Amino acid sequence: MTKQITKQTIGVGVAGTGFIGPAHVEGLRRNGITVLGLAESTREKAEQKAAELGIPRCYGSLEEMLADSDIDVVHLATPNHLHHPHAKAALLAGKHVVCEKPLAMTSEQSGELVQLAAEKKLVNAVNFNIRMYPLAQQARSMVQSGELGDLFILQGSYLQDWLLLPTDWNWRLEPQYGTPISKPFIRFARNRRNPLKPILANFSLSKIM
Repeated sequence: MTKQITKQTIGVGVAGTGFIGPAHVEGLRRNGITVLGLAESTREKAEQKAAELGIPRCYGSLEEMLADSDIDVVHLATPNHLHHPHAKAALLAGKHVVCEKPLAMTSEQSGELVQLAAEKKLVNAVNFNIRMYPLAQQARSMVQSGELGDLFILQGSYLQDWLLLPTDWNWRLEPQYGTPISKPFIRFARNRRNPLKPILANFSLSKIM
């Protein structure tokens, strides 16, 4: 018998509990959805976070979570370079996927996941939270309405202070683990009247000093 998935019955698992995983848990709860379990790189980490967040089940690996038949959808909040293998494993296990951006490290990898999800008839979604920020929505509406005219050059900066000190480090600073930030700029800059028009974007990733 096929399980009828509703907000009350869906089994949600969250993989990764560092920077953004707890935000997924909070967002799901605010929408009336219960998180059933979470996965971490070790069982000790999973148990600690599960206790902190009040989540009933914990798994010492993604594979362990995928083996749980009560899990219907997996939220991937793992480092960027793991998104493709993790999403692929989840889809092959018959789980729906909600993946943090980016979906993968290359367009070929993303295409593979899109095709696999279609073949499996599963949801394979990527959440782009920044696109819903009021400032981003305002900028996009100004472009789409023609208020700014035809846009050919876009210059922007992404400022943050959480890597303030010279000794601060994060995997996002390593090219092989992270991805460029150009996509959010290009996305809202596209002109609906001519969506294929080339746009030159110049951007930088900076720390507030």
